Parts: sequence; C-alpha cells; structure tokens
Amino acid sequence: MGEIKALADDLYQYIPTAHVVTDTQILRAHAVDGIIPGAIVTPTTTAEATQVVNIISQHNLTILPWGRGSEINIGGQPNQIDILLKTSSLQRLLEHEAPDLTCRVEAGITLAQLQAKLATKGQQLALDPPNAEQTTIGGLIATNASGPKRLRYGTARDLVIGLRVIQASGEIASSGGRVVKNVAGYDLNKLYIGSLGTLGVIVEANFKLHPLPEQEHTLLLTFSTIEDAVQTVIAITRSHLTPSALELVYRQSTETSAAFDAQLPKHGYTLAINYEGSSATIKRQVEETNRLAGQKSALIRNDLQNTEQEQFWNDVRNHMRGTLTCKVSILVSHMVSYIHMLEQICSRHGLEAGFVAHVGNGILYIELSPFHEIPQVVAAIEALRINAQQARGSLVVERCPPHLKQHINIWGEPQANFQLMRRLKEQFDPKGVFVSGRFLGGL
Repeated sequence: MGEIKALADDLYQYIPTAHVVTDTQILRAHAVDGIIPGAIVTPTTTAEATQVVNIISQHNLTILPWGRGSEINIGGQPNQIDILLKTSSLQRLLEHEAPDLTCRVEAGITLAQLQAKLATKGQQLALDPPNAEQTTIGGLIATNASGPKRLRYGTARDLVIGLRVIQASGEIASSGGRVVKNVAGYDLNKLYIGSLGTLGVIVEANFKLHPLPEQEHTLLLTFSTIEDAVQTVIAITRSHLTPSALELVYRQSTETSAAFDAQLPKHGYTLAINYEGSSATIKRQVEETNRLAGQKSALIRNDLQNTEQEQFWNDVRNHMRGTLTCKVSILVSHMVSYIHMLEQICSRHGLEAGFVAHVGNGILYIELSPFHEIPQVVAAIEALRINAQQARGSLVVERCPPHLKQHINIWGEPQANFQLMRRLKEQFDPKGVFVSGRFLGGL
C-alpha cells in the first residue's frame, strides 16, 4: 500500500490533473476475476497517459489497461493488478476523411458512439461485436472482437490501418498509417490486436471504413438435421451469393435459448442469413437462397426486417458472451462431425449446450450449462478441446466464472510458436510492466 501512495504522490506532483482512485469499494467494483487493483488512474489526454505509464514503470508496478470493462474478463486470471489504467476519457474522433473512407479515433470512445458520428456521413466501422454501447475501441482491438458480419468485412485485423500505443517505457509507438494502401515495413498493428493489453496501452487507432448499406434483410431457415443446414451453407458459399452474415443457431429449452423465443422454433437448427444492398439486389439473393434451401429440405422460412431484424441480431451477438462460453475454430468441412461430438459429450457429462456459429468462417460459440458442476464441466471442455484439435482447430474458454478459471486451462497447451510469443513479450515489456497471467501460457 505504501508503494501505491508513493505513486499517487508522484502522479499529483507531475500530473496535477491526474485522477487517482484508492477507495476500497470502487476498487472492489473493478476487480478482474476476483483480483482487486491497488488503484485506478484515469488520464484525460494521451500525453497524460504516457506520463502515467512512465511513472508507474519507474515505481516497478504493474498496469492493466481498462476501457469500460465489457471484455475485461476474457483470458486467464491476472497474477496481480497494481494499477488499473482507464482510457475512458480518451473519446475523441480526431479525424474523419469521408472521401478516403478512413478515420482516426481515440481508444476510449465506445463503438456505438463512433458509429453514430460516422453515420452522419453515411459511413460505418464494419465491426459488430456484442455490446457496442459499452465496448471501447481500445477494448475491441485488444480482444480482436467481432460479430456475425466478419463473414463479409473481416475483423479488426482487416480494418485497422494504424495504431498509437504507449509502450512499457512510457514512449508512444506508432505503426501503420492513415491510408488504406499503406506499406510501412513490418505490420506491427497485428501484434497489438488481440494481445489483451499485454504489450502496451492502445490510445489511438486508424480505421478503414465502409458505406452504410442501403437496406438489410434477414432470412431464417430451419432444418431438422445439422447436415442439411451445413450443406446449405456450403451451397451458398459456392454460389454467386454475397451474404454479410451466415449464422447457425441451435437452442435447447434452457437459459441458453431464452433470447430467441420470439423468432426461433424450439427444435432444429436455424440458419440466419443477412443480405445488404439495394432492394432489387436483396430480392434476387433471397429468391436464390430460398431455391437452394428448398433443395436441402429447409422446413421453415421467415423474413426479418427493421426493428425485428435488429433485435434478432442483437440476440445473436449476446448469445456469443454467455456465462460459460467456449470459442471453437475449426474447418467448415468438420462442423457437422464436431457438432455431433458436442452433443455426445454433453450427454455423457449431463450438460446442455446451445450455440451460435459463424458457420461461414468455421467459428462456434458454445454455451454450456449448468456451469456449477465443476468436474463435469472440466471433463467436457477437455474432451471438446481434444476433438477440436483432432479437427485441425482449437478451443478457447472465452468466458467463465472466476472460480472455474482455477480448474480450467483457458487457452489450452501452448504450441510450437509459444517461444516466439514469449520473446516478443520480453522485447516489448522487459520489466513486466503490463499485467501477466491473462494471455496464453501465463504471459
């Protein structure tokens, strides 16, 4: 506690406007997987943030960057949090070059706030992760968060064209640039994307933008078998059709399915297909999709537009972030056999599973319940991970209660490239300023 007080004294001396919180109740409210920070520091400018990191580094304390905390529990349990560095005051749209379809923005702005500003010029950042109202740009990049429309637009790795990051030394490193066609040596942007704040504090980002779609239309198709559903997906992806999202939804009569009661049947596998464009373009694509689906024994067809469509996709995104959610990445060609294996494993261990799959990308979000049965959950996750690896894929426990993290290997065993990751961490953060324990292998 004396170290925290000495730090606070230095911060107030060199940065009079620094906001430092040591109130116990507030600190407890900002605990990460049960680990309570020693203090919370909220800089008001990028310049202040660099000074804060520099002073913290001099005191040999650890830092965990925090936007609004919506994704902070992703990853393993942190070893220790001395300082929680909040970026929520950094929320300016610094540049919006509408003719060039680019923007530069501070990391503390939420995705919803940014989208509202971009929409005034008929543009968007084409990322649709869950909880856009709370997800900050910094948090989105640090977790490489995305949503159903990654099928068409990709992830942050595809849309970030430049970053400014505070390094462990307190200096700012810039990578990439401000134009889409940018060649600047090694692509350092991708090192920071998905790094969970273990390499630096993201303070600014440059993005490639897209025009807002003229119209959107969602088609729901329900199948009695997973085989028919996936075969329809394969037929669509091999055709001239250009969906923005292809989501496969399976629900059981449990808490995992409550959000979908209004739109989905209680049995079967539902394929949700989103199209964007002009009314004529959408009409042609929906007609062709119905024709393909009819050849694969689609049982129910339903069309969603406007508010009903928006609510449905919000429900899909929220289903990606349940209490106990595993993210599985496999080849689309292995999706059918893996889902059958999922059903067998859950039956064997007395568990139930609902899932949402970015089926066009081979990404499966599985929500398991009940999650309080620790031995069964641990055994089921291990079996699911082994089967994912056998299908040339991987499984990560993306969300789970803190007490479960003590029994579950969140990331799985490190692979051959782990030593390279360790060397990068040592190069970027030799003193261990940024909190360890959350990333793969305890980095």
